[in-house]
Amino acid sequence: MSQGGYVTLVGFVAQDPIQRDTKNGRVTDLRVGATTRVQDKVTREWRDAYTSYFSVSCWRRLGDHVRASLRKGDPVMVKGRFRSRTFDDKTGQPRTVIDIMADTVGHDLNRGVANYMRPQRATVDTAGDPAAGTIPDTAEGRGMIDEEAIEQFGRELDESLGEAELAGQALEEDEEAEEAEEADATASAPF
Repeated sequence: MSQGGYVTLVGFVAQDPIQRDTKNGRVTDLRVGATTRVQDKVTREWRDAYTSYFSVSCWRRLGDHVRASLRKGDPVMVKGRFRSRTFDDKTGQPRTVIDIMADTVGHDLNRGVANYMRPQRATVDTAGDPAAGTIPDTAEGRGMIDEEAIEQFGRELDESLGEAELAGQALEEDEEAEEAEEADATASAPF
């Protein structure tokens, strides 16, 4: 069993991912914000409290995928390890920050819909190699993108989201009507 401070962070992408090269390889830096929700004890309504921001480092292939997939404002989930580092700020004061070294990053599907696309493997020149009798994934149709199917899925998704919005509006109107009826019944009731 490995030791270490593991964390699962659920929040939103605070700024577009930034990719850079280091002496240890390519890294993509991601800022993730997480806003605490609290319920007001008087009005019983939920509201946003404070927002905490976290620096997330995504190395190599994960970083490439994060850069290609995530944009500012996207709901996101991150699993990784804590790492602390110390540095001197502009005034010379020592500072310690906690970073998250990501193992896994993905969209939070509780808050939206995402489309997954597996990256296509690079083909290898196997001319003259007797051990190259295997068929690449692309020859069997896997990894191929069907543009027409994607467009059809998008149209169906737009239609279903439109229907869901209409159903949501109708539900809100029904709830408002019930609240109005309850308020009328309470106002006309004898004390």
